[in-house]
Formats: sequence, structure tokens, C-alpha cells
Amino acid sequence: MPHFYTNDLAGTDLDFWVGKAEGIAVVRHGGQCLLAGAQPGQAAQRYQPTQDKTLSDALLAKHRIETFRAGERWSAELKGSDGPWGNGATPAEAALRAIVAAVYGDTVDDPDMAQPTMSFWLAFAASGAAPPRWLGHAILDAVDMDAAVAQARRLGLHPGTDVRVYRVNDEDAHQIPDELRGRALSAAEAASLGWQDA
Repeated sequence: MPHFYTNDLAGTDLDFWVGKAEGIAVVRHGGQCLLAGAQPGQAAQRYQPTQDKTLSDALLAKHRIETFRAGERWSAELKGSDGPWGNGATPAEAALRAIVAAVYGDTVDDPDMAQPTMSFWLAFAASGAAPPRWLGHAILDAVDMDAAVAQARRLGLHPGTDVRVYRVNDEDAHQIPDELRGRALSAAEAASLGWQDA
């Protein structure tokens, strides 16, 4: 499994690992870190402490993080702790990395960071029904079909029945709006993207 230095985490990957360190159910999807468990018809809520100053400030206060200049960069440590430390280009980046390091240490094991993702259309059907009785749809980004199904389970989208998984070609994937990804689709939303229930 690939190892990544905590002090190299940035952007969506840093958001994701901060969420994990905080015990929050988060997933990376469509280049964003999202809170897991969006309901049908509801857009997934972003979790972006790297972009949301209110959120990052609250995390700094919660963990009593001190930041200070270290040459051209910033360093951060949890107050009263002998380590681990975080460093980064900004005080917030250093502090967020320190939060991750406090839970996971100097490195994180992250197979999803090492591989490109593809878009998959998942269609859920009642087990053994002929013709298929469709229960719902979702569009997820994952490294392969098995990972897409596993992600559907983690997000609570998989109803525990039969699932058909289709790879969305790259040209079509670029046409799918972000707000329709990473959550259960309503029947109308699925139809708007070309899925016609048999």
C-alpha cells in the first residue's frame, strides 16, 4: 500500500485526512472531499477545512494548535505536545497537517491517492427480479468497479441487493454535473442523464 508523508498532503487529500482524524465520515469524489450519507435528491455537503477559514480556525482552537514561522514556511504543533509537528506554506496548512500527524503519524497509507479514478454508473435492482425492478442509481468515481461498489456501501447508497456497474466513458463523464455525483439519484435525475428503466 502506498505511503505518503503527512506533510505532503494538500487540497482534497488533506481535507479527507483531517476529516478521518476528526472521526467524520468523508469521501473523496469529483475532486472534492464530501460528507458521506447524502439522501436521494440532496446534494452532498463539502468538507473543506483547507478552503473554509471558519472551519480551519475552529479546528485550530479545538486542538490548541500553535503556529510559527520556520524560515519561508510555517510550522504547527499541538500546544503542550512534544510532537508530531506539521509544516506548510501557510499557518492553516501546517496546522491541518499537524492534526493528521497527531492521529496517524508521519505517513498515511492511501491507495486511492496513488491511482487515477474513473466514473461509474451503479444501478441497483431487487434480487432475482425478472424483469429487473430498479431501486436506484448513483454515479461514483473510483479506481475500479469493485471500489465503486465498496464506496456505494460506505456511503449507504447500496441497498444490499443486485447491482450493475457501468464504466462511464471520459467524454460523457465530463458532462455529468458535480451535484449529481456521490449520492443517490432520484428517478427523474437518472432519466435526465439517459437511464431508462426497463
